[in-house]
Amino acid sequence: MFKQLRRAFWEYVKENLGIYTLVVLFFLAGIIMGSVLVRILAESQLIELGTTISYFLESLKNGCSDLLLPGDLFKASFKKNILFHFTVWVLGFLWLGFPFVLFVLILKGIALGFTTAFIVYRSSLKGLVFSLAALLPHNFFLVPAYILASATALTLSILKFKNRLGQRQVNRNKYHREYCYFMLIILILVVLGGLVEAYITPVFMRMAIKLV
Repeated sequence: MFKQLRRAFWEYVKENLGIYTLVVLFFLAGIIMGSVLVRILAESQLIELGTTISYFLESLKNGCSDLLLPGDLFKASFKKNILFHFTVWVLGFLWLGFPFVLFVLILKGIALGFTTAFIVYRSSLKGLVFSLAALLPHNFFLVPAYILASATALTLSILKFKNRLGQRQVNRNKYHREYCYFMLIILILVVLGGLVEAYITPVFMRMAIKLV
């Protein structure tokens, strides 16, 4: 059964390679925009953000245990990523939802790009090491989830758009059922990412904080 699911998955990806390419490009564009945003912020804004980050890092260096409580981290991660996932899920059902899917994806990329760029901007190479420790473990699961969810929603929305224009007939029950199944599978990645962010990422952060 697992081999059949894997084969079906890769066939799906091949059939929708253009959409996946588009989604990846928009996500990368968001990351680049977030990185550039750091450069155009006013000095006062950079100082304010830097003060907040410095306070967080100093507290982390001093062993403040309240900052990285697994339960709180999981709730925060689950809320923000579930909100993204279900927003994209709902937009996929709309015949005019595909531009909004790309917009939401760009916002996700901007947030990730800005966070990484600001830490690196503040602490140079040491900031890069800390950024990798703080962002890479859970995003190993979350970024593929963003890409898969967005591409899947985009595919259904475009199909419904073409159906609306009369260019293609859509078996709604079939597509809706398969769409929901796939989105539920992607939801597992989101949950895994939240667990990693809550229980594994803090370990890497505590190891990397000594370098910042």
